[in-house]
Amino acid sequence: MMSNIKIEQKSIKYSKNGALIFGLSNALVNAIHQIDLIKDNPVQKFDWSKFLKAGGKGALLGGVGGAFFGGIVDFNNAKKERLNTSAILSTVVSNIRLDKDNPIYKKLSLKANRIINDIEINFKNSLGGSPLKIGSTEDGTSLSNSFDIDISVPFSSKSFNSTSEMYNTLYQYFDKNYSDKDFIKLREQKKSIGIIYRINGEDYKIDVVPYKLTKTNNNKTAGYLYVNNNSIFKKDSYTKTDIISLKSLKLTTIQQKLLIALKNWKNEYSIPISSHLLKMLIIDAFEFNKGNIPRDFTKKILMTITYIEENIMYRRITSIENTNNVLTDFAESDKAFIKNQCKTIIENYNYQPNSLIKYFGN
Repeated sequence: MMSNIKIEQKSIKYSKNGALIFGLSNALVNAIHQIDLIKDNPVQKFDWSKFLKAGGKGALLGGVGGAFFGGIVDFNNAKKERLNTSAILSTVVSNIRLDKDNPIYKKLSLKANRIINDIEINFKNSLGGSPLKIGSTEDGTSLSNSFDIDISVPFSSKSFNSTSEMYNTLYQYFDKNYSDKDFIKLREQKKSIGIIYRINGEDYKIDVVPYKLTKTNNNKTAGYLYVNNNSIFKKDSYTKTDIISLKSLKLTTIQQKLLIALKNWKNEYSIPISSHLLKMLIIDAFEFNKGNIPRDFTKKILMTITYIEENIMYRRITSIENTNNVLTDFAESDKAFIKNQCKTIIENYNYQPNSLIKYFGN
């Protein structure tokens, strides 16, 4: 359901702003002038009528000037030819989407294959299944200028006494034994081990995500991740996961295109939201608008942005593999920022539809 955001002509908006700014400015100048006169002649009193007249005169001049300037903007806007934003944005998505034939991706993918092979050889008695590539590179929703490769590594329930022992053992293996001509750094991360390479002068990363399977019969996917809090105030812990559940969360082709467009917006405008939450919000937006999904790609973007704008402040969204992992559990100030950014997109689109390219076509 689309949000009813009123379209305000720039002539009106600029008139209001001009009246406010010039009115206050003129009143302030008058007040300073009167205060200076009072300093020279203490008997003289502050003349409120002059102060108010000055403010009114400034507001009138500012309002007229703002309306004039806004009128020019409105006139130019009315003359602009409406672009086929759907075609343009579809082309942009195709261009920014990671191509599996990308030479750097292919090189990084070979390194990931080697890591999987090394783990299978050196931890064959501890594994509870085969290590797998997971994440956006496998789902086809990675950006060509920003991608990592994720590898999930399932260890059997009897392999280690704890998730921390599992994590540290795997980390020590890489720290002592791993070598590659492009390898530059090993990094302890919250739930994964980051292996960082420098390829053609740029840094790229493979995230190795170990997890310890639960003791349930025939279980090959559900387990526990180690959570490295990396803080003197918080203890390290663990959390549930289920790789197959995560992999089962499939997007349609059009939803993948939307996710790529929103990821690009997130990166370009520093939107404080996780890619996983964006994915869940897209799915929720389609479910909420079921039976009323627009055919046009532009309208689908607006439908999703409207849903985010209307729901980000209060919706509780959890990850599919662990209901204790609340994806919407982050700062209210960040949520308010996201809401305002979405509102701005909708307002600007209603005023000038071509503006959508500014947000999703860079």
